[in-house]
Formats: sequence, C-alpha cells, structure tokens
Amino acid sequence: MALAPSFLETNIMRFGITCLLVLLATRVFAHAGDEIYPFYELLDKDLERIDLTDGSVEDWYEVLGEPALTASDFYWLNYDYDPSELDFRIWLAWHQASNTIWIAMERFDDLYFNRYDGSGLNRMHLWDSSIRFLVDGDHTGGIYGDWTAAGRRRDCEGCTPEQVLRNNRQAQRWMAIAEAANGEILDYDGHSEWVIREPYAAAGSGVTGHSPAITVVEFKVTPFDDLIWDDEDASEVSQLRPGKIIGLAMRTSDNDATEYQDGFGPRIHLSLGPEVSDLRVNADLFVDGLLVGAGEDPSSYDDVSAVEPSSWARIKAALE
Repeated sequence: MALAPSFLETNIMRFGITCLLVLLATRVFAHAGDEIYPFYELLDKDLERIDLTDGSVEDWYEVLGEPALTASDFYWLNYDYDPSELDFRIWLAWHQASNTIWIAMERFDDLYFNRYDGSGLNRMHLWDSSIRFLVDGDHTGGIYGDWTAAGRRRDCEGCTPEQVLRNNRQAQRWMAIAEAANGEILDYDGHSEWVIREPYAAAGSGVTGHSPAITVVEFKVTPFDDLIWDDEDASEVSQLRPGKIIGLAMRTSDNDATEYQDGFGPRIHLSLGPEVSDLRVNADLFVDGLLVGAGEDPSSYDDVSAVEPSSWARIKAALE
C-alpha cells in the first residue's frame, strides 16, 4: 500500500499520532558541509509517471520511494520543531537529458495563511506553502547576486545594467507556492521571463483543507552555469550527470498571522543549512547535493557521506 494516499486522506487525529512518531524519529542535524543531500535520477520512463499538475505526491512516492528530506532536516530558527503545527516532506530528483532538477514538497500546516497575489512587494516566500530553492549547478560558488537587484524582477527601478546582468548569473533562486491569486505559482528571482517557462521550468500544486491544510508543490527548474537574462541562446545550461556535486539552499516558512499587516504576518523561517542572509548573494554558503544515478546507492560514490533515508518508512509501519 502506497504511503502517499494515506497521508493525504488521514484525519487530523491520525496525523497527530504521525507527528509524535516523526518527533521521536528526528535525526540530529549536522552543520552545512557535513552532509551531502542526494538527488535521485529520473529516467525518461519515470517522467511519464510523474504528473506535475495533479496536486499529489503519490506518483513521486511510487517512482522514488521515501522522500529525501523531512522537516527534521531543517534548522528551525528560534523555534522548537512541533510537527502538530507544521510538518513536511520533500523529494529531490534530476533528469539528465533535459538537465533539470525536480522537487516536490507535501506539507501539513495547522494554521494555513496565504494571501499571495504577485503584486508589488507581496513576495511569494512570505506565505504558507511556499518553498525557496537556490541552486549552483557547477558548484563553483561565489557572488551571484546584488542586494539592489536581488529578487526584483518586477520593480527593479534604478538598477544598473551591470547589476541586472550579475543577478542570478552563475547561480539561481527559485520560489514556488501552492496557490496564488494571479495563477503564477512558480517564480524566479531574476529578470528573465523565459527561464520560468517550458522547457526550462514548470510547476503544479494542490491544497486540501484550510487550517489545518495539506498543500503540495511540485516543480522542475533548470540550473545555469552562465545565465544571460536577455540572451537565451548565449546562456549556458548546467550539464547534469551521475556523481556530480551541485550547490543548493532551501527555505520555507510558517506564517501564522491572524491579521493581514503590511502584506504579511509574523513568520518562522526554516532553512536547509544555516540561515544567513548572504545566501541571496553568495553561493559559497550553499550546502552540497549529489546527483545519484538511477539504481545506484549514494554511499557507492567515493568520499561521499550522504544523508540517511528518511524515517517515513518507520512511521508507516507504526501506523499499519
């Protein structure tokens, strides 16, 4: 019996039992650089089975098995992890022929608050169900952004051409959310509209319930070694292959606001790796990801100590 349907269909009491089991199975998190996070290869036949638009992770579970990450892998900044309030699991994958990264997040939130509409400074990452994914496809690190240009694709008045060109050139920042008033659930912190369209990127999502809610975000994106925002032909896509190390950062947040104030409410930030503001400009601060070939074990690669599989299998067994 697949785990995904039971997770989506469970009632809140059943989920509370699961939350306690997750808490008991929490792993000790290591500092950035101590762990390498595996991305599992999707073959062409696997892409036929994964539907980014169905609002479900059942297909991800059937293709990839257990999620690569759970909420216990993240830093909970100034906050104690309480899975009865917020819990999530994330699948990480990649596809060689298209040089794309594939990610899915299923999330439980006891107080779901999302008023994202895509306007002005109403940024996607301020709201529940959102996820930020930062990627350095060639693992070269370095400065890739500018504070004055970062994340201002719509309103970067006063930015110089040099600032616009530098922003996200050698590493990129993506955001996705389960629902948006303007229908745009995938966003890119840059100036290139073509980057967030096929064949480079696509996304889908789903929302079940409301406070508590279960949300799903699914997307694929393309990392670039050299992204020229206004020249698609001159831009260089990162070449993905088994055994390659990439840089990444990942963030989500919990917005438990009861009132709409200045476009957002109080937020709790969760980060894969130490939370530092310079992540938006400096890829040296990313953690490492390993592109695992189909059918291979992460531990088979030389000098690699990848994270252990998540505890969801033990949770499932306890519930059966």
